[in-house]
Amino acid sequence: MLLVFYITFIQFFPAKAAPRHQEKPDYFTIYLKDGTVLFRIGKDVHVSDEYISHDNKKYSIVEINSLNKTAKAEYVEDISLPEITSTVSDNIKPAASLQENNVIGIYCTHNNESYVPSDGKASIEGNGGILDVAKTLGKELEKNSLKAIVDTTFHDPHDAGAYRRSRQTAVNIIKENNPAILFDIHRDAVPKEEYITALEGQEITMIRIVVGKSNQNYHTNKDFAYRLKAAADKHYPGLIKDIFIGKGSYNQDLHPRSLLLEFGTYTHMKERALKSASFFAEVITDSFFQHVKEEEDGDVEKDEDTKQREITSSMKDENNASIKGTIWLLIILAVGSGLFFFISSGKKEAWSKIQNYKKRLFSFIDKYKK
Repeated sequence: MLLVFYITFIQFFPAKAAPRHQEKPDYFTIYLKDGTVLFRIGKDVHVSDEYISHDNKKYSIVEINSLNKTAKAEYVEDISLPEITSTVSDNIKPAASLQENNVIGIYCTHNNESYVPSDGKASIEGNGGILDVAKTLGKELEKNSLKAIVDTTFHDPHDAGAYRRSRQTAVNIIKENNPAILFDIHRDAVPKEEYITALEGQEITMIRIVVGKSNQNYHTNKDFAYRLKAAADKHYPGLIKDIFIGKGSYNQDLHPRSLLLEFGTYTHMKERALKSASFFAEVITDSFFQHVKEEEDGDVEKDEDTKQREITSSMKDENNASIKGTIWLLIILAVGSGLFFFISSGKKEAWSKIQNYKKRLFSFIDKYKK
């Protein structure tokens, strides 16, 4: 009840808008002091933004040149990602705030984002290729026995107000479904070399995780991002490209496990992103909801066997009940016959008849049981 009240309240007082997501091929290049390119990103960057590289090294942005879209970063430290164990609740901490459900909420703030080689252009208003990625992720999660809520509400145009409009969509998903996790699906606007890779013989795009610093859920969302990368590194090394922790909210103040995901960039085939969505769904299921998959698989595997056992057991029960009923009927008849003999014959003669009758009765019962 308190959560519903909180969500209702904050939707009317949205957090500070996230930095504008570049729609055209206009991106920042971040360098190290020796001139080495660290990464590129199609978002505005700010001093003190943080970056976790694919090999888990932490950097901090120390200098910005907005005119030529460049920045400089310094190495801070190596980080140790959380250990992913076989205990699901350990992986999806904070466990205390996780509700007993298997729902993943998915939406797209920028519905127009597309992939040029597959969709024909970088932007398709109201129906961008990014929606196909979101839907594929939802379908793959549901194949693994989870419930995916894929909300395709339009938030166009792609401007500074898009996050304000998508905020209501996120609020509705939370209110109506109380998801365990909430993902906002995007694609980047940098050269394709930044993202393309191969995984298990398939050409895919890597995935960037984006965490907003300007909200009260920053630490829990960052912790979840670390756990998600650790899970992916364990199952499919190379799937998660990096983690960008930047100024802004990205509506992540609404939920303690809310992340923005960049599925590649506009200059590569959309099919790469669709394959990545499939791998990513496996990571989510195997690392955070394995118990759900095991329970579902167990039910499917034992269905036919269970039905057969139930039928066989039922038939045995019916046969046993029939046998018991017949035996009791014969016993009653025997007792009645004995009384009749006592009444109609002398004791000696009656006793002889009863003994003879008893032998025949038990012989019959033995044959009936067989």
